Amino acid sequence: MKTRKFEKMIGISFIFFAFLLTSVNAAAVNFTDAEKESLKSGKTIKKRLESSGKKGFFGGSGYTLIDAPIDVVWQVIQDYDAYDNMFAATDTVQQIAKKGNTSLVHYKMGYKMINLEYYVEVKSDKASYTMTFAMVDNKPHDIDMARGYWKLFPQPGNRTLVAYVVSARVPMGIVNLLNEDLNKMVERNLIGAPNDVKKWLAKPAGKKYFTRTARK
Repeated sequence: MKTRKFEKMIGISFIFFAFLLTSVNAAAVNFTDAEKESLKSGKTIKKRLESSGKKGFFGGSGYTLIDAPIDVVWQVIQDYDAYDNMFAATDTVQQIAKKGNTSLVHYKMGYKMINLEYYVEVKSDKASYTMTFAMVDNKPHDIDMARGYWKLFPQPGNRTLVAYVVSARVPMGIVNLLNEDLNKMVERNLIGAPNDVKKWLAKPAGKKYFTRTARK
């Protein structure tokens, strides 16, 4: 019964993946049996799009199971003040404005001597534990495009399945400044975001999210 529920959750995340990235010719992804076992044991699965790493485009999805209730993980992915410590190459992330469930968030990223700045509109829907984001074109931006979503699924044993889908396009002028290793690192960092959340929750700083949830 638990296995069927787990696989149903995985299927839903595939639908979201295909829906969001159809403009870049994404297709639904299927886990192998080995990948399913890896997820159940707490490892992170990273799936890159075939076009990722080409002509400044980076995209794919990351999935992991976290030993924390869904409300705890929901707090973490919305804690912008912690993003600079949680995610690699992130300098500052600041929520500039918020109206209802929609926020304007300012990102500053850094890769060695390259600094990137852009704004995204984030829409949070706690009813479905989904947080979508898309770059705001009429604000200053050093990249061409960024969009994606977080999707959380409650699992047995107070665990949470985290799905993260992202696509981004960087101007070739910037891409040409990155060597092959840095390009691969950018891709790993983007798709590997769920694992960063898992590691952040395992640190002493992660205890506060459990405490806040318990007080509600």
